[in-house]
Amino acid sequence: MEVEETLKKMEEMIGEKPIPQLLMSKVVPEWIPRQMDERQFVMQLPSIPEKYKHLIMIAVAAAVGSKMCTEVFTKIAKRRGVTEREIGEAILIARFALASTIFATATPALEWLVGGDVE
Repeated sequence: MEVEETLKKMEEMIGEKPIPQLLMSKVVPEWIPRQMDERQFVMQLPSIPEKYKHLIMIAVAAAVGSKMCTEVFTKIAKRRGVTEREIGEAILIARFALASTIFATATPALEWLVGGDVE
């Protein structure tokens, strides 16, 4: 698939121009079809239903703090039939998972504070 054709397909999927990919197409144009191929590859893997894949992408994008990806993945998911409630729950799950990592990150400091005694 040619670069321009791939960009047009991305725009149709998202419902708006894919700005990061348009910019990257001016720098490394041969990457653009690869990006679409990678998306198609993961979306065609059989074990996880498509709806869950969209929800995972939204949750991960939100958890890592990518406003643009969270918005784009949400728009794509909505266009593919994922409900607002499902998207909202995925974001809340991501928030919980991310917040929970604070305890794991802080464990060495907490152990030091209490002298290593957890009993």
